[in-house]
Amino acid sequence: MAEFLPLNTAEENNDTAWYTSAVAGIASGLLKIPEGVVSLGAELIDLGAGTETAASVEQFFDKLNPFEEVAEERAIGKLTEAIVQIGVPGAIGFKVANKMARNLTAKALRARRNGAYAEFGSKQIARTPKIAELFGVKVGDTIRQAGVNPSALNLQKALKKAKELNTKSRIPRFAAGITGGAAGEAFVADVEDIGTFGDMLGGGPTKLDREEDFGREDALRKLMNRVKFGSESLLVTPFVYGVGKSAKLLANRGKDLAYSNSKFARWLDKYVRAPFSPRGSLTQELFEAEVKKGAMRSIDSNRAKELVDNITREVDNIFPETQSMFNKSVRSEKEKFLKGLNEILFGGNLREGVDAKKLDQLLDLMKKSNVSTDSRQVIVGGLNNAREEFVKLIGILDNNAAGSKLSKGQKELQALMSNRVTGWIGGTYRIFEDQGKGMFKFFQRYEPTDEAYENAINFFRNEIAKEQGDIGFKITSNKYLQEARVQVDGLIRAATKGRKPKPLGFNEFVNKTMEGKPGAQFVKDVIDGTSLPPKEIRELFGEISDPRYSIFNGITNLSAVARNAAYLSNVAAKNDEVQAAGGRGFFWNSAKAGEDALNSRETGIELVPLDPIISKLPGGGKIVNPLANKFTTAEIAEGIKNANNIADGLQGFVRGEGKEGAEAVASWMYRNLLLFPKGVSQLAKTVLSIPTHIRNFISAFGFAGANGNLFEPSFYTGAFKEGIEKSGLLKLGAPDAKQLEAYRELIDLGVVNSQVQIGDLKALLRDIRFGEQAANVDTILSPMMSKLKKIGQFAQGKYVAEDDAFKITNFIVERQKLARAYAKQAGEQGLKEGDTLTNIFTGQKVAYDPATYERFLKEQAADIVKNTVPNYSFVGSAVRTARLFPVGNFMSFPSEMIRTTTNIAELGLKQMRHVPEAGVTVRGSNLSPVIIEVLEDGTTRTVKNNNPFYGDGFKRLLGMATFTTGVPVALTEGAKAMYDISQDELDALRRFVPEWSKNSTLIPIKDDDGELRYIDFSHSNAYDVIARPLRTVLNNIQDGQMNDQQILSSFVSGVNEAGAEIMNPFIAESIWTEAVGDLTVRGGITKDGRRLYTEQTPAGDKAAIRFLHLGNALAPSYKQFVRLAQAATESPTRTGQVLDVGSEIAGFMGLRPIKVDPLRSMNFKIAEYQRGIRNARREFTGGYFGLLRGGPIDPNDVIKRYVLSNKAKFDVQQNMFNDINAAEILGVENNELRKSFGDRQISSETFNDLQRGRFDPFFPSDEIRKRFREIANELGEDDAFIESFPSLIEIRNELRQLNLGEPFQININEYLIEEIQTPPLPVSVTSAMPNDQTITQGQNILREAQLTENGLTRTENAFLREEDKELIRRNRGFA
Repeated sequence: MAEFLPLNTAEENNDTAWYTSAVAGIASGLLKIPEGVVSLGAELIDLGAGTETAASVEQFFDKLNPFEEVAEERAIGKLTEAIVQIGVPGAIGFKVANKMARNLTAKALRARRNGAYAEFGSKQIARTPKIAELFGVKVGDTIRQAGVNPSALNLQKALKKAKELNTKSRIPRFAAGITGGAAGEAFVADVEDIGTFGDMLGGGPTKLDREEDFGREDALRKLMNRVKFGSESLLVTPFVYGVGKSAKLLANRGKDLAYSNSKFARWLDKYVRAPFSPRGSLTQELFEAEVKKGAMRSIDSNRAKELVDNITREVDNIFPETQSMFNKSVRSEKEKFLKGLNEILFGGNLREGVDAKKLDQLLDLMKKSNVSTDSRQVIVGGLNNAREEFVKLIGILDNNAAGSKLSKGQKELQALMSNRVTGWIGGTYRIFEDQGKGMFKFFQRYEPTDEAYENAINFFRNEIAKEQGDIGFKITSNKYLQEARVQVDGLIRAATKGRKPKPLGFNEFVNKTMEGKPGAQFVKDVIDGTSLPPKEIRELFGEISDPRYSIFNGITNLSAVARNAAYLSNVAAKNDEVQAAGGRGFFWNSAKAGEDALNSRETGIELVPLDPIISKLPGGGKIVNPLANKFTTAEIAEGIKNANNIADGLQGFVRGEGKEGAEAVASWMYRNLLLFPKGVSQLAKTVLSIPTHIRNFISAFGFAGANGNLFEPSFYTGAFKEGIEKSGLLKLGAPDAKQLEAYRELIDLGVVNSQVQIGDLKALLRDIRFGEQAANVDTILSPMMSKLKKIGQFAQGKYVAEDDAFKITNFIVERQKLARAYAKQAGEQGLKEGDTLTNIFTGQKVAYDPATYERFLKEQAADIVKNTVPNYSFVGSAVRTARLFPVGNFMSFPSEMIRTTTNIAELGLKQMRHVPEAGVTVRGSNLSPVIIEVLEDGTTRTVKNNNPFYGDGFKRLLGMATFTTGVPVALTEGAKAMYDISQDELDALRRFVPEWSKNSTLIPIKDDDGELRYIDFSHSNAYDVIARPLRTVLNNIQDGQMNDQQILSSFVSGVNEAGAEIMNPFIAESIWTEAVGDLTVRGGITKDGRRLYTEQTPAGDKAAIRFLHLGNALAPSYKQFVRLAQAATESPTRTGQVLDVGSEIAGFMGLRPIKVDPLRSMNFKIAEYQRGIRNARREFTGGYFGLLRGGPIDPNDVIKRYVLSNKAKFDVQQNMFNDINAAEILGVENNELRKSFGDRQISSETFNDLQRGRFDPFFPSDEIRKRFREIANELGEDDAFIESFPSLIEIRNELRQLNLGEPFQININEYLIEEIQTPPLPVSVTSAMPNDQTITQGQNILREAQLTENGLTRTENAFLREEDKELIRRNRGFA
C-alpha cells in the first residue's frame, strides 16, 4: 500500500527566490551534462555485465551536485535546468555532425561546381564576395577553367547551377545536424524527469518505460528511454528550424518578401507579416504617405473644432442657452444671427478672404446689440480663420490641378470649384443629423417643417405636370397632389432609412434617389449647374444655415479631398523617383510593365488597375488623378483600401452598403443586435468610467519606465509638467491658441491623438454607422440632453488627454536624450555644419544643418515614441478587422503592446551596438562597453564602444526588464517578506482566485486582523500582457511538479495556456456577448459560476434580473462608487461584509486588496468537482466514442475506455486533493471543510479519501452491465463486458494503489486481451492420434475450468474478494 502524504510536504518552507533557483538551474544543468555522459557509459556496462554501476553513478553525482535541490524548488529553476541539459549537448551534437557532413560533401560539391564553371570560360575575375564564395576562391582571384571564352550569359548559367548545387548540399548537412543533435540529447541525465511527447499523449512509440528493474533489464530500459528521448528531436528540430527560419526572413527581408521568387516567402508576407504589421501590404513609402495624410487631416479637423468651439462659446454668451430653450423669440433671433454668419462665411469667391464690408456691418450690428468687444473679435476672427482654411485647402486642390499635365482635368476642376464649392463644404441637413443612431432610430425621427413639406409637394406637382404635358396646370388646383405626396414621402423615407451620405456624396444621393421619378432630370440639371440640389429639396431635408456646421463639415470635407489630392501627387512623384533610380517602384503604366518589373511569370504576383480604388477615395473622379490608368499589385491595392477605410468583405457587410433584401436585414441585425451593444458597452467601460481613467493614468507611467525615461529625472520632471500642459489634461476651459498650435505640431509628428482604445472604439462605432463624424461622443448621445453631450465630449477628451500627456512627456525626454547624444558625439567643439548625423531609428545618415536640426530631432523622437508606445495608427489590418466580430475587447491594445515591447528591445540593442570602421570586425560581443576589434591584418585592439547612444540603450533595456519583470516580482517578493507569507501560502492562494487572476501578478498582504488578502497588480500593469505568458508557463510547471508530472508535459500545458492568455483579448466574449451568453448559453449562470436565477424564480423577477444584467453590461463602471459609499457609511454588503474606505479608494486605481475566502470558494469548486466526476463516467458510456451507443463492442475497447474514464476521474480528484491541501495551508479547519462537502451530499468517506490522497476508481454499475448484455443479445454476440471483466477487476485493484499526489500511471498493454491465432492443421492431421498423457492433461484443464455450485471457478473462488465474486455471479446469472 502506497503511503499518502499531503501536497504541501513536497515543497515545505519553499521560499527560495526565483533568481536563485534560476541560477541554480543553470549550474545544475551544466553538472548534469557530464553525469549524462558517465551514466550512459555505466548503463552500457550494466547491459553487458549485469551490474548496478548506473545506480552508483547516480548516487555519486547526487552528492556532487549541490544545486539540484535549490533549482527544483521553483518552476523557473526546473525549466532552466532542463533547457541547459537538452540545449548544450544537443547543440554540440548538431554542430559536430553538421561540420562532418560539410567536410564530406565539400569535395564532391567542388567537383560538380567545377563542371558547372567550365561552361563560362577560361579566365574570369571573382569581383564580389558572393561570386568568390560560389567559386571557392578569394575576392580578386582569377577563376581558371578550361572552356570557351567568358561571357555574361554563360557566367549567369554557371552561377545559377552552382547555387542549385549549394542549395541541394544543405539538405544532407541539415539532416546530419539533426541526427547529431538527437545523439547529443542521448547524454541528457534526467530523461525520465523531463519526459517525452509520448508520455504527454499517454502512448506512442516514444512513451518512456518507467517500470524499474534490475541488472541488464534495467540498463536496457534506460538505454531505450534515451533513444526514445533523442529520437523526438528528429521531428521537433525541423519544426523549430522552420519557425526560426521564418522569423529570420521576416526580420531581414521584410520589405522584399512580397516580391520574392519563393512561394513560401510570399505566403509568409501575405498571411503572417502583412496582417499584423503597421504598414500591412503597403510599401514603406506608401505607408508613410498614408500616415502623413492622416496626420494632416487630423490637424485640419482639430483646427475646425477649435474654430467651432470659439464661435459656439461666444454665441452662447450672446444668446444664453436657458433663454433659447424657453423663449421662442430668442431662439428665432439666434437662428437668424447664425444664418447671417453663414451667409458672410460663404459670400463671394471662396479663393479669397471674407468680404470686409460685410464684416464691418456684422461688427456694427453686434455693437448695437451690446455684444462685448471680446466676443465680437472672437466671432469675426472665427469667420476669417475659417475662410482662410477654405482658401488654403482649395489652394492645395488648385496646385494639384495646376501641377498636373492633364489640362482637361484642370478645367474640370476649375468648373467644379466654381459656384462657391457649396456642394462640398455646405450641404449639411437635419434629416441626417437629427435622426437617432443605431437602435435609437426607433425613438427619434426627423420631421420637416409644414412649410418645407408643402413647398416640396408643390415642386413635384409642377414637375409631374411638365412630364404630363399639362400646360394649363395651376398650383391652386388639387391635381397631382397624391402623386407628389408619395414622391416627397419616398424621399424622406429614403433619407431616414439609409445612412448619411459620405462627405461630398449628397448630390449623388439625391440623383440616385430621384432616378426614374418625375423631376429627376430637372434636379440633375440643377445640381450640375450649381453643385446643389433645388432649394425645395434642400429645405425638405432641413438645410442647416449654421456656420458651426458649415465650418466643421466644410473644413473636414475639403480636407479629405485636398489631402487626398496631395497624397496622390506625392506618391506618384515618389514612384517616379524610385523607378528613375532603378528601383521597381509600386505603380506601372500597364499591367505588362508591372509583370515584367515583378517577374510575374515566376512569382505569380497579380497586377490590378488603380482607377477603381482611387475613385472611392475622397474626391475620386472629381480631382486630377496623377495615377490614372496605372496598375499596382493586388496586395498594394488591398493595402490602400484598408488604409482608407474602403468598405469591402466583412466590413461592407457590417455597414450594409449596397445590401438589399435578406442580406440587408441580416446586416442590420448583426450591426444593431451584436456590434452596436458591443460598442456602447466598450464606451461605457472606458470613456464614461472614472476608475478606468484613473487606472489608465497610473499604468501609463510604465511606458516611460520601460523606455528608461524614468532613469532621467532631470529630464522627466520638466517634461511631465510640459506634457500635462500641452495635452490639456488638467485644463477645464478652452485651450489657448499657443497650446493648440503646439498640439497640432504634435499631431503632424504623429505623437498624439492616437489613443489605442479610443481608436478601436471610434472605428467600431463608425462601422456600425453610429455617428458619421469619427463617432464622437456627442453624436452617440444625440438623443439626450445637450448638457449630457458636453459631459460625453469632456470625458472622451480627457481619456485621450491622459494618453497624450505621457506620449508628449516621452517625446520631450527622447528629444532631449537625442540632443545630448549628438552633442557628446561632436565633442567640445560642438556640431558644425556638414557633420554627419545618424538617425538611430532608421539608420539614415544626414548632414547637420542648424536650420533643420530641431525638426530632425523632433521627427526622430516622434519615431521613437510612435514605435515604443501603443499607437492606433500602427495597428495591423487583421486586428482592426477583428473588431467587427462580436467577440474580443479592445484587441488593438495587446497587439500594440507586443509590437512596441519588441521595438523597445530592438532599439535598446541598436543604441548599444558598436559600429566598427570598414574592414574591421569585432571579436566577441559588440554590445559591451569595451570592444575587441580585429583589424584587416589580423591584429587586435581594445577600444571603447563608439555608439553615442550607448547609455540610453542600456537604460532602455534596463527599464524594459524592470517594468516587464522586475517591478511585479519585486512587489510580490517584498510583500511576502513584509507580511511573512511563504511561497506555499502564495501558491495556495492562487488556487482560490478568480480564473482571470490565476496567472496574474498577485501581491499578498495581511490586514490588521491577520487575514490574507491580495492585490491583482496585473490590472494596473500595462506590460502584464508581455510577462503573463511566461508566468503562465512557470505556474503550470510548478503545478506539475507538485504532482510529479514530467517537465515536458507541464511545459506544453503551460505553453497552450499561455497561448490562450495571449489570444484571450481577441477571442474571448465581448462585454455584451458575455452578458447575453450568461442568460442564454449558460442558462442564468455567469462565467465565474454565479447563479443569477433558478427555475423556481418567478417570471417577473427573472425578467427584471435579465434586464438589469444586460443593463450592467451597457452601464459605466459604477460599482466601485457603491462600494466606496458602503465603506464610508459602514453599511454591510449583501454578503454581510463590511468594507474598508482605504481599500475601496485603492480600488479606483486598480489596487484594491481582495479578501481570500477559501471556504466560500470551495463551494464553487465542489460543484465543479461533482460535474467533473459525472463527466468522467460519461467517458466510459456516452459521447462519440462511448461504448453504449449501439453496435459491436470489442472487449479491448471496454478496457481502454475504462482506463480513459478513470484517468479523467483521477484528474478531477487530484485537482480537488490539491484544493483541499491549499485550503488547509491557508488555515481552513478540517471540520469546516468536511461540513462544506457534507452540505453538498459528499460523504465523509469520500472526503477522507480526497484529503489523504486516495484514489477511488470508477467501476460500471449494474445498469451499465445490463445495457452491455442487452446490446450483446441484440447482436447475437458474446458479452464484451463479461470478456473484459477479469481485466477490469485487476485494473481497478491497481488503480486503488494510486496516490493523488503522483501522476496517473498504468500500463494498459498488460491488461489487453490478446487474440489467439489458431495455427493451420498439418497435412497428416487425419492420421494423428493423441496419446493418453495429452488426453489426461486436457481433462484436468476442463475440470479445473468447470464452474462450482456458486457459479465461480476454483481459481476465482480462491483469489477474488467477495464483492468481486458477487459481480461475476451476477453477470453469469447466478445471483
